[in-house]
Amino acid sequence: MMGRRVDERPVDTAAGRPRRLFLLATAVAGRLGGRSEEDTALVRAAHRHAQREGLRWRAVHVDNGRDGPRRRLALDQVLALAGRLGGEVRVLQGAGRARELHEYATEQRIATLMVGRTRPSGWRFWRRPLAEQLLRCGGAYDLIVVAEARQRSRFRPVRQRHPLNWREAGVVAVCFGVALGVAWGLEFWLELANLSLVFLAAVLISATLAGTRAAMITAALGFIAFNFFFTRPRFSLAMVEREQLLTVIFFLLVAVVVGQLAGSGRQRLVALRGSREQTHRLLTFSRALSVATDREQVRDVGLATLERWLGVPVVFLDEEGEGGGLTVRSAIPANARLDVTEEAAATWSWQHRKPSGADTSTQTSLRWRFIPLVEQERMLGIVGLELAVRERPLDPDQETLVTTLTRQLAMALERTRLVTELGAVRLSEENERLRSALLSSVSHDLRTPLASIIGSASSLRDLEPQLSPADRHELLDGILAESERLNRYIQNLLDMTRLGHGDLKIERDWVSLDDLITAALKRLGVSLEAVYVEREGAEGLPLLYVHPALIEQALVNVLDNAVRFSPPSGRVGIQANLDAASERLEIRVTDEGPGIPPGQREAVFDMFFTGGEGDRGRHGSGLGLAICRGMLGAHGGSVEAEPGPGGQGTTIVMRLPLARPEERESD
Repeated sequence: MMGRRVDERPVDTAAGRPRRLFLLATAVAGRLGGRSEEDTALVRAAHRHAQREGLRWRAVHVDNGRDGPRRRLALDQVLALAGRLGGEVRVLQGAGRARELHEYATEQRIATLMVGRTRPSGWRFWRRPLAEQLLRCGGAYDLIVVAEARQRSRFRPVRQRHPLNWREAGVVAVCFGVALGVAWGLEFWLELANLSLVFLAAVLISATLAGTRAAMITAALGFIAFNFFFTRPRFSLAMVEREQLLTVIFFLLVAVVVGQLAGSGRQRLVALRGSREQTHRLLTFSRALSVATDREQVRDVGLATLERWLGVPVVFLDEEGEGGGLTVRSAIPANARLDVTEEAAATWSWQHRKPSGADTSTQTSLRWRFIPLVEQERMLGIVGLELAVRERPLDPDQETLVTTLTRQLAMALERTRLVTELGAVRLSEENERLRSALLSSVSHDLRTPLASIIGSASSLRDLEPQLSPADRHELLDGILAESERLNRYIQNLLDMTRLGHGDLKIERDWVSLDDLITAALKRLGVSLEAVYVEREGAEGLPLLYVHPALIEQALVNVLDNAVRFSPPSGRVGIQANLDAASERLEIRVTDEGPGIPPGQREAVFDMFFTGGEGDRGRHGSGLGLAICRGMLGAHGGSVEAEPGPGGQGTTIVMRLPLARPEERESD
C-alpha cells in the first residue's frame, strides 16, 4: 500500500530545489532483526524512489535502548546496505519512534517520509502502527507506506521465553526475603504506606542486579506479601478498608513503573559496557596494525588478535606464487592443518570472494569458516577460523567483531602493499637519478681530461718539428696533469663502488699525519700552482693507526675540492690539532671560495650532489666528499662542513679517532 498527499510538494526556497527524501529504515513494527527482510525491502524501495525523483535520501533509526544483540546485528547490516546504495545514515536516541521521527523531519524540512507497513502482533494489539502515529502528528511531509515483502498472519506466535536462571532467581529470593523481614520488623514503628517503600527498594535492587524480569517478579511477590501479611484482615488476600486498597494498588503501579525504568537503565548500562569493551578492543587492534611495517607483521597481528578474542585456531592462506594454488602462510597454533575438503572450500572462497564453511550458506558442515579479505577489488588473502572447537556458536556481537576485524585486517594489508609498491617506485626513481648522475659524470668529468690528453698528444705528434722545447714540455705537463685528474675520477668511482658493496678492507698501519698531508699535496701536483697552501700544526701530533692509502685519498678529495673553488691566488689552509677530551685528531681544510649555503652543508656529502651553487656548483661529479665521508666513517671518524673563517669560504672538518692503549701495546 502507498499513501500520498495530493497537494503540491514543498520546495526549499533557499536551495531552489525539492527537499530531500527521508527514509525510516527500521520502522517495521520495531522488530528489526526478526524481520530484517522487511527493512531491506524498505531500503531498496527508498533507493528506487530517490533515483526516479533525483533526490538525496537518508536511512534513520530511532534507538530506544531495547534492541538486543541480534537486532543490532540486523540493524548494522541494513544500514550498511543503505550506505552502499548511496544513502546517508542517521541514528536518533529517544523512546518514542513516531515523535522523534516527526520532530526530525520537521527540523530538517523533509519532503517525503517512507515507512514500512506494520500491524500489531501478539499481545501488543493496542499499539498503533507507525504510519498511523505519524499521520496523527500532522507533519508537512508526504508519507509513503511500503507494502510488506511477504504476507504473514495477523497474530504471530508469542516469542519464546527463556526460563529464569539461577542468578535471577537468587536475586529475587534474597531481595524479597530481606524486604519482608525488614518490613515485618518495622511494622510497629511505620505506617502501612511507609512499609511499601521497603518493598519498592527491593524492586529497585532487583532491577539493578538482575534486570527488568527480576524486578517484575519482585514487584508481584511484594504486592502479594504486602496484602497477605500487612493489610487487614491479616493472612488473607481480602481487603476491607478503602485506604489500604489504594495503598496496595499504588504500590503495584509504582513498583512496575520503577522496575521497568531501572531495568531499562541496567540494560543500557550493560550495552554501554559491552560497546566500550568492543571499542577498546578495536582501538587496540587498530594501534597494533598501524605500527606494523610489512605484510608479515600485519598478518601476525591480525591472526593473534582473532585467536585471543575468539579462542579458536586461526590460519591465513595466500597464493603460492603468481597464479599458484593456495597455501597456509601462517597458523595459530602452529600445528593447525586443513584437510582436502577444507582447502577446496578456501579455494572456492578465493575464486568467488565469498565466505564459506561453518555458519555460512556454502558447505556449512565444515569445521572451519573461511573469510576472504578483499580491498579495492583485490584479493589479499583468506582467514580461516576453526569454529567447531567452540562450545557455542558465535553470538551477534562476536559476528560483528569478526567482520570488523577482518575488514581492518584487509585495509592494513592493502596499506602495506601500497607502501611496498611506493617504496619500489621510489627506489626505481633513485636508481634512475643515480644512473643519470653517473652518466653525466662520465660524460663530463671523464670526457674533459680525455679530450685534453688527446689534443695535447695529437699536437706533439703532428707539430713536433714546429714546437719549441718549452712548448713540448708544456704539452707534456698538460698530458700528465689531465692523466692524474682522470686517474682521480676513476679512483673515486671505484672507491664508491667498493664502499657501496661493503668490499672496502681496512688494513691499518702506523703513519704520521704530516706524511699523509705531504703525500696528498704531491699527488695534486700542478693543480696547486694557482693557490697558496698554508700548513699548521701537523708536526708533533700522535701517530694515526689507519689505512694510509684511504686517508690519503680522503685528504686528496677534500684538498682538490678546496682548490677548484678557490679564486686565483687564493689561500687554502690545512690546520691540525688534537682534541684531548674526545681523543680525536681534527683536520680543518679551509678555502676562500663562495661558501656553502646552510641548507646544503649536509647534502654535499651525498653521492652525485652538485647543488648548482656554492662549493659544489657545476664542478665535479659529486663523489669526492661522499667518498671522504665513507672512508673516514670506516675508521670510526666523521666529516662535516662549516663556514670559513670570518664567514668567507668553507671549512671541511675531518675527525679521526686516536689508537687505543691496547692497540699501541699490541703493536
